[in-house]
Amino acid sequence: MLSLNPRRVFLIGVALAALVAGALALISSLGAQPSRAAVNDNHITCKGFIKSAEANPDDPELYQAQYRIRCDQAITGYSLFISAQQVEGLETETVPLFADGSVVAADAFSCNGDLPGNGVNCVGKYSDLAGIITGTFAVAQPLCTAGKRIEPILTVATASVSSANKPVLGISGPFTLGQSSDCKGKKNKPRTMPLMPKPEVDEVELGDPGYDGPVTDSRKRN
Repeated sequence: MLSLNPRRVFLIGVALAALVAGALALISSLGAQPSRAAVNDNHITCKGFIKSAEANPDDPELYQAQYRIRCDQAITGYSLFISAQQVEGLETETVPLFADGSVVAADAFSCNGDLPGNGVNCVGKYSDLAGIITGTFAVAQPLCTAGKRIEPILTVATASVSSANKPVLGISGPFTLGQSSDCKGKKNKPRTMPLMPKPEVDEVELGDPGYDGPVTDSRKRN
């Protein structure tokens, strides 16, 4: 169970507000979508981790962190909240990759955030669930500094247009990406991206407010 203190909850709320604003801006570029059974976009499951990355020649004094994320449903935005240190730099364009390192051509994200700031907000498209979202951000101290070990908190969002031509927004998380796999004195599981379980369809009561038909939920059954 993830325990969050009031200050962290407030800062996550600020990050979510920025993510929601970006996701709603994305809706304006979407046309009306074909009628479909609504899925519960507030129950997306995502997994990931972070590790140290090579130094950036443009900012050699900063320490680079690489994150890798995979989700079991499509998303149109994500937000990383980094509490132990402030973000001093970030990768502004991220492209999901397949396991062999090739680019997922149809998917990409544009990222931004205050510098220095408390996190990263990215808006775009992740639709191929075989892809792995990979990006970097930079902090002023090593990732494993005592008392400053970073452990990013991830939230994801979906933005779409309903069959009634109304905007629909879903938010899932928070999920922890854990501390860096490079930190000594910490037992780490092998840092490979697992395949997300193929979702099963269940009947649920809540769904897309613009859809009056049967509603499905693509969560994994426990």
